[in-house]
Amino acid sequence: MGRHKEWRKIAKKMRRKRIRSEKAQERDKLLALEEEARAKSPSHVQWLEEQAALEEFARQEEERLSRERHLKWEADELEAQQRWKEQQVRLAEAKAEKAKQKLLIREEWEREQKKLKEAEERKQKEQEEKKKRHEELLAQIEAFISGIADLPASAVVGRETQPGHPECPFFSKTGACRFRDNCSRNHICPGISTVLLISSFYEHFGMQTERHYEYDTDVSLEYEDVETYSHFKEFFYDILPEFESCGDVRQLKVCCNYEPHLRGNVYVEYFSERHALKAYQLFQGRYYAGRQLNVMFVNIPSWKNALCGLFHKQRCPKGRHCNFLHAFRNPGNAFRNADFDRSPPHSSRKSSSQVDDWRWSPSPERLDVPRRPRERSRRNRSRSSESRKREHSKRDTSSRENSKRQRRRSRSNSRRHSDKRSDRESHGKENTPSPKSKKVKDRSRHKDKEREKRHNSDSSCSVERKSSK
Repeated sequence: MGRHKEWRKIAKKMRRKRIRSEKAQERDKLLALEEEARAKSPSHVQWLEEQAALEEFARQEEERLSRERHLKWEADELEAQQRWKEQQVRLAEAKAEKAKQKLLIREEWEREQKKLKEAEERKQKEQEEKKKRHEELLAQIEAFISGIADLPASAVVGRETQPGHPECPFFSKTGACRFRDNCSRNHICPGISTVLLISSFYEHFGMQTERHYEYDTDVSLEYEDVETYSHFKEFFYDILPEFESCGDVRQLKVCCNYEPHLRGNVYVEYFSERHALKAYQLFQGRYYAGRQLNVMFVNIPSWKNALCGLFHKQRCPKGRHCNFLHAFRNPGNAFRNADFDRSPPHSSRKSSSQVDDWRWSPSPERLDVPRRPRERSRRNRSRSSESRKREHSKRDTSSRENSKRQRRRSRSNSRRHSDKRSDRESHGKENTPSPKSKKVKDRSRHKDKEREKRHNSDSSCSVERKSSK
């Protein structure tokens, strides 16, 4: 059964193949007949000729277009080559121009370098000449200080901040102005004078007003003006021998103003410009208590006009903010004649111990290396250590007595004011005092004023009276 089935499958396949071949043969025959009929047809022959002509025309057109494209390419190539050549020419010209510019720039740079070198050489030469003139001037000044030669004229040349403007009245009187060099008026600074100004030389906590805002407004209750004055006396006795070592001092004033341009300023006047110049050389750039000193020459025509006349009378309307000099009263009324522009009866040089103090140093650091002691006068050499100790003890006792006297006076004033207040409350405003009580009160006031004057002359201290608590 299986073999028959396979046979039938093969038979059907052969039959289909035979049918297909027969149909193909019939189709071929029909196509051949149709081809023979078309070949015999004149329209088909004409169509074939037209197709051949069209093909030839297309081939010729394609050849023509190809030739035109080739010719165009050749023209474009020639144009591109021409442009490239022109571009190369331009690049060569630009390169040559650039090289020329570089050459010009280099030549100009060389000329500028030559000019700079010449200017530098000229500047160096001027600096050398200036240095030489400065050395000659220093040598002339040294000769002037030693008394060999006269003062050179080039050292006396002054300086003006605003030439042609009116002179500043405060600077002309005190040598200091709150606007400093920015003042709209003219400040005439002398080259050399007999008066030296050391700005902000003296410093104390009681004079530093900016700390009142930093700590508290009641910070002034922690110290008294007596303490400030005792500190000033130590400062005065410390700096006076140093200044007197340069020559005879005519005036020495230390400002206690609160204004920054006057606060702590120290004015020193000598009898001669030679001594002032020697002091300038000694103190300029020197260190005191770790702070560098800045010394300058100023003109003070009249100390009477520079000092505030109402300060020691405690009547200055501007207080410590006055632009005139509020100076500490010197111990023992030293240099008092100069305050009124009077000539002193004798030399101001006093015998004082010139002990080497750590506060005077050539650098801000404290030096531990022992320094050579300064040369003392015969009078200072003869003074013994016991007399110095005795003098210091006297000063301490006098300052303590002055402070006690001041406290006693403040208590008595407060007691007297309280008694007056109680009398007014008890008797009333309508009761008028008797003439006898008036005389007693006037006499007591007169005695108080006399006591105050005596106290001021004894203590020589410009302290302000404080109100009792």
